[in-house]
Amino acid sequence: MTFFQRFKFFGFGLGMGCILVYFMLIRDREFPPWTPEGRVLEELTMDTIFIAPELNVQFSDSVLREKVNDSEVLFRQSIVRNEPCREYQLDSKKERMRVSICDSIRTLVQYEPK
Repeated sequence: MTFFQRFKFFGFGLGMGCILVYFMLIRDREFPPWTPEGRVLEELTMDTIFIAPELNVQFSDSVLREKVNDSEVLFRQSIVRNEPCREYQLDSKKERMRVSICDSIRTLVQYEPK
């Protein structure tokens, strides 16, 4: 058996293995976010985000979730090591927000349009 024939068999087996793995393990699955920013955004949008009364901002829950999903988490400006309440600074092209998570209650505590 020549090298080229061995290479064809190897390629055929590799291709069949890739197709089998795709159809058995990968297709129709949702993979959770694995980056720290993705995990924070998923945690923030998992449940209702309340708006602090002193902000005087009226957003529906779906609009606020969309704004959070379109934002980036600024970890250097966030306070993530506080025990009872963590605060995350979010920044997008249109606004800056600060969201506090206290005992699984998410609250928008700061909102600044740009």
